[in-house]
Amino acid sequence: MFRLVRVVECLKGQEVQGFTEFRVGAIFPETCACPCRSNGRDEEMRTFLRSLITALCIAGAVQLFTVGVLAPRLPPVMGQPAVQEDRTLVLPSAALFRLDNQDGSVHVHTHKRDDIRVQAEARAYTREDDAYPIAERYVASLIAVDATPEVLAIVTEPEERPDAVEIQVDYTILVPERTDITIEGANGNVWVSKGCGCVTVHGRNTDIEIVEPQGSVRAQSTNGRIRVVDAVDDTTLETVNGNVYAHMNAGALRAVTTNGAIVAHMRQPLCGDFNLSSQNGGITLVMSEGGSGRVEASTGRGVIKSDLPVDVSSGVRKRRHLQGAIGPGNTKLIMNTLNGNIWITRSRT
Repeated sequence: MFRLVRVVECLKGQEVQGFTEFRVGAIFPETCACPCRSNGRDEEMRTFLRSLITALCIAGAVQLFTVGVLAPRLPPVMGQPAVQEDRTLVLPSAALFRLDNQDGSVHVHTHKRDDIRVQAEARAYTREDDAYPIAERYVASLIAVDATPEVLAIVTEPEERPDAVEIQVDYTILVPERTDITIEGANGNVWVSKGCGCVTVHGRNTDIEIVEPQGSVRAQSTNGRIRVVDAVDDTTLETVNGNVYAHMNAGALRAVTTNGAIVAHMRQPLCGDFNLSSQNGGITLVMSEGGSGRVEASTGRGVIKSDLPVDVSSGVRKRRHLQGAIGPGNTKLIMNTLNGNIWITRSRT
């Protein structure tokens, strides 16, 4: 039934004899009492337990953050609306269009007409069956308009929202070209198409995209990504949890995020200063042919790489600190991150 196979091992220069036992059809672990083998298994078990405890702690922290911090700040999950109403407004043009909308998405486009057209899709949700009349009355007074030659302002929910009602209003807006835009919101993404003038967007749980603005840009979010394409004037982009992408044809750029990466394209040599900062994320600067600047880059826990030649004769070149000039050094290029790499490269287009 059994057979024994002799195994000879060496421990501290001496021969130690052990035995390995085999049963027909099954193999049993070695029964050698070798101290080194036992210590190795104990260390593997301790490593496994440490990894398991660490994973459980991380999972618990994520759960607490999601339930206790993030969930109360997110819009509620909604089903079929109790009241739904679509409205279309044709309003006189103004130099500035301003919209206040707490819950809902916003799309802004330009057109060739000399008016501002607003399409609003309002949906009201109730927590109680008998709250339908309240929701219906509230939706009827949902949008307030204040028009002057200088400013056309729309306020969503000018009255206090009833406790039993949740509201979401999605806007599609057409404005004349070069109209300045200001959007104030909380929960909902914002898209601003090409041709608008100066653009300002403030959001909380908001992804922001702005394409080919004709003036300065200021975009702020708490939980959301920000993307600006072909800016031609000074641009400021700030978010807490999200990446930042910017394509600059002219003007200065300031981009800040706490948890996210930054990718900035200097598409023309005559752009203004770049100031890029992240706490937890990498920074990539893509420079066009002929682009130059005075580089001041630092990272706390990462590395700095430049595909472009950097003159450090009067500066510093270290693994985590780079100070020098690319070309004539016409602009300031400041990049700082705590946990992330910094990469400076040349555009391939």
